[in-house]
Amino acid sequence: MEVADLLKQTSIFAKLSEADFNQLSQSTRIEHYKTGHVIIREGRVGAAFFIIVWGEVEVIKGIATEEPEAVTVLRAGEFFGEIAAMKHGTRSASVKAIADTTCLVIRRLDLDSYLERYPAIATKINEALADRF
Repeated sequence: MEVADLLKQTSIFAKLSEADFNQLSQSTRIEHYKTGHVIIREGRVGAAFFIIVWGEVEVIKGIATEEPEAVTVLRAGEFFGEIAAMKHGTRSASVKAIADTTCLVIRRLDLDSYLERYPAIATKINEALADRF
């Protein structure tokens, strides 16, 4: 499946035009992660936003401590890494694949451009965050 088709299936981008999907897909890559792979690490600067195409990931606080805390499990259609990417800050948690997982990955600079053009996307992301945590 093409990147643009995968983006179209993501509810937060529902209002984009065909041209927007084509443009965003040029800066979006598909990444595959094996079970057990730590995709993002707590404390590192957020340089990308991830949308799960298939698979499962676990959000973990304190992954490098003696008592890491599992926060939640995310599945296909859900996203992560948006807070640090949107706010240009550090990651508040780690995310680890708990099954073989495929994600769409959008670099922070490209995400910034779309959030400026489509503030409704930022609103949808914030609403989804409120529902999730």
